[in-house]
Parts: sequence; C-alpha cells; structure tokens
Amino acid sequence: MKKIILNIILLLLAVPALQAQTLEEYLVTAGENNPQLKASYAEYQAALQKVPQAGALPDPEASFSFYLQPMDRYMGKEVGSASIMQMFPWFGSLDAAKTEANYMAQMKFSSFIEAKINLYHTVRTTWLSLYQLDEEVKLLERELEILKSLERVALAKYKSGPATSAPASPRRQSPGAASSQSMAGSTSSDMAGMGGGSTGGTSTASSGSGSMGGMAGGGSMASSGSSMVDVILIRVQVKDMENRLQLLRDSRKPKVAAFNSMLNRDLNLEVQVADTLAPVALPASLSLIQDSIRQNHPMLKMYEWDEKAREAQLRMAKLMGRPMIGVGLEYMVFKPRPDEMSQMAMGGENMVMPMVSISLPIYRKKYKAAQKEAQYAQEAATQNREATENMLFAELSGLLYDYERTSKTLQLLEEQIVLNEQAIRLLTTNYSVAGAGIEEILRQRQAILSLRQQQLQAVTEQHVTVSAINRMMNSDI
Repeated sequence: MKKIILNIILLLLAVPALQAQTLEEYLVTAGENNPQLKASYAEYQAALQKVPQAGALPDPEASFSFYLQPMDRYMGKEVGSASIMQMFPWFGSLDAAKTEANYMAQMKFSSFIEAKINLYHTVRTTWLSLYQLDEEVKLLERELEILKSLERVALAKYKSGPATSAPASPRRQSPGAASSQSMAGSTSSDMAGMGGGSTGGTSTASSGSGSMGGMAGGGSMASSGSSMVDVILIRVQVKDMENRLQLLRDSRKPKVAAFNSMLNRDLNLEVQVADTLAPVALPASLSLIQDSIRQNHPMLKMYEWDEKAREAQLRMAKLMGRPMIGVGLEYMVFKPRPDEMSQMAMGGENMVMPMVSISLPIYRKKYKAAQKEAQYAQEAATQNREATENMLFAELSGLLYDYERTSKTLQLLEEQIVLNEQAIRLLTTNYSVAGAGIEEILRQRQAILSLRQQQLQAVTEQHVTVSAINRMMNSDI
C-alpha cells in the first residue's frame, strides 16, 4: 500500500515536468496535428495516385450483336457476334504520361514542404511574441516594485518632515544659541530630504528669535508639501504601470489561442516559453545561405519539377500525334442451314476472326497546339523560377539588414542601459540625502524601462529574423 501511494505521489510530481514543452516539441506537435498541413500532404498523396492512372492502357472495348432474324451466310445462319478490341498508344506515350504525372506530384510535395516550413516559422514567431510579452510583464512588475519602494521612501519623508523641525521658543536667545539651533534644524531637514528646512535654518541665523521661529516653521511646511507632491507623482506612475501591466496580461490570451490553434489542440492550454533568450548568430555565411536557398527552397524546387513536367508533356504531345494501334478478336455464332438440294444441314461452325485497327491522326492542328502549349508552359516555369529566386535573394538582403540592425541596436542599448543605471543610482542617492530630484528619477526610470523594452524587442526580432532565414534555407526540423 505504501508503495502504491509513493508511486502516485511521484506521478503527480512528474505531471508538471511532462506538461512543460520546448519549442522543438511544439514544432513536432504542429507538424503532426495541424489540419492545413495535413490537407497539403493529402493533396500530395492524391497527386501520387495519378501516376498509375496516367500510365495505364485505355480500357478495352467489348461489343455484342445479334440478329432478330438469322442472316444466311455460306457458313450457315449467323445468329450474332461478340468482339473485343484493345487500343495501344504509340511507343513511349505511356511512359511520358507517367513521367509528367510523377513530376506534378513532386510539385505538390514541394508545396507541402513550403507549407510545413511556413507553419514552423509562424509557430516560432508566435512563440517568440509570447516570450516577449511575458518578459515585458516581468519588466513592468519589477519596475512597479521599485516605484512602490520609492513611494514608501517619499511617504516616510513626508510623515517625518514636521517632526524634524522644532517649534520656535518664545524666549529670547543669544546669537550663538540661535546659530546652533539653526544648524541643528538644517541637519535634521537634510536627513529627511527637505531642502526648504536648510534654507529656513540659515535665514534665522541673523534674525531674532521670533523671525527664526517663523522661518523654521515655514521651511518645515514647504518641505512637507514638496514631499507630498513627490508621493503624488510616484502614485501617478504606479497607476499607469498597473494599467499597462493589466493590458499586457489581457493581450496574452488571444496569442495563446492562436498558438494552440496551429497545434490543433485546446485553445486554453498553457504555453511554456523560455526563461531567457540570448542574441543568436546567423546560421551560416552569406555564400552558404545563398547556395542553400538555390538548392533547397521548396518554391524553386517546385518550378524545377514544373519545368521537367512540361518537358515530359511536350514529349507526350509529340507522341500523341502518332497513330494508335488496336488489336482484337471477333467471335461469330452460326447455326446450320438446310440445303434444299441435299436435304441436309450445311455449315453451323462458329468462327473466330482476329482484328487489327489503327487510328488516323490527320487533324494536326490540335497536336501542334498541344506541343506549343507545353513549350510555353515550360518557358513560364523557367521565368517563374528566375523571378522567385530574385525575390528570395531580395528578401534575404532585407533579412540580413534587419539582423545587422538588431545586433548594433543591442550593443548600443546595452551601453545606454549601463549609463542610465549609473545616473539613477546617483539621483537616488541625492534624493535620499537632499530630498530633491524626484521628477528626474521618474524620468530616468521611464527611460531605462523603455531601453529594456527596446532591448527585449531587438532580441526577439533577431530570433525572428534568423528563423526567417532558416525558413528560406529549408533547414527546419
């Protein structure tokens, strides 16, 4: 019993690990379950079934006839006949038809491969967008915690502001005592982060006790008011951050549904993303990428198969202009007929007659038109292949530019983030000591948050760019 309970506990602990999936596993699931990809593969299988159809002989023709009244023949009375005929196309016609059908099936297979790599790229792109969204949520949550900490500091300064400034005594003091009290008030005010208290204390050094008390009280109120403004400014930023966080969290659900729909599974299933993504390198050098595109891209392969199919179509069109030969047999049924002279039955033996027929392709216009059709189709396939190759290389040029741009952007952003973090540390230290510069701290925090978001976007775009290059190279799993 204990062993069974232990096994159940281990199984329950293993469930989260079993549910966690990597991107490669998601790609495999999409390749196995995506309905659109299955439809494309079914079209390829359907095209394969045309190969044996194209290479098959025409169906033989059988005919039967009988006479309502037997016809007198020398061999007797003919009752009826049965015949069968098989036509044979000219030598090589069936092979040419099979070759064309096979090449057309290979074109469908190239379309299936293109659908597969496009699906994989779309799955990767959606998965990367989910990663970017989750990481941006983490950035905003971290920034929200920092703002709340800053709010607590500002609120503590505001609450401690009135207590740090002692009320003025009504009795007269000596100039030395007044100066000492002013310096104490200034020090206490600086520790609380209120610049106004220091100014008030300095002004009271050369004035009487009444003047000193009034200025000290005024400085304390000014400092408290300034700190409350700081609290309000921070709270405005907190509210804005919470609203942005909620919008980001709400935007995740439709992305998850779109991702799961490509995997043909429950739209509400959770999607696991990576913890972090580092900058990624190009899959190969430029020359190797270009060679791989020429050799492996399914669109170029499809037009190659199209050229070969049109070549086979041209050969078949020429052979179809040759005669077709038919071979058959006719079986005639006879009944004996009475002979009036001998009063005996004559004939009555059935007869088998071999037959040979030949078609006469004398209307040449349709055969010449079929040959021209195949020639023009082959030329169109060649031109389409060249145009597609130019388009792919133009797209590759744009992708390489995007990769270089994101690489340089990441380097620049890293330097800017380091400098901004140094500035924030200095501003925060100054605020904790002098109580001034909260607006600049908030501006710098917004700036560094924007830089980190740009950094996250640049990393994601770089991975999307590399995925697009891999798609062009047909190097997906």
